[in-house]
Amino acid sequence: MMMVDLGNAKELATIAREVGAEVLEGDLSYPSESGGWQLGDVDLSEYLAQYRNHRLVLILVPTGEAQTKPIVCGICGFVMTELQNCSRCKLITQEAARALEARQREQDQLFEEIRAFLNREQDETP
Repeated sequence: MMMVDLGNAKELATIAREVGAEVLEGDLSYPSESGGWQLGDVDLSEYLAQYRNHRLVLILVPTGEAQTKPIVCGICGFVMTELQNCSRCKLITQEAARALEARQREQDQLFEEIRAFLNREQDETP
């Protein structure tokens, strides 16, 4: 892909605005929060929907690499390097599961002791 000088791209954008065209600028990313393509703060699916059934001339002018946005877990806010299951949430879930299992074992042991006590009481009753 050929990159265009930023100054030339801005000049082209100015000319486009002067003749009545809309100009969007920003980093292109995928997926957006809605799952589609995002250009800066604009969801392109929603934006392009207004031009459905129209003939368009689309001019794309790449001027450089997009800045990478951090990927943040929507549950705990942990910043990740790639889109994946959150390792922090996984650890928290595993710790919670271990704590619940330990509590279940304690309760089972308590119920067993109560059963044994009641059985002894029942056996000792004439």
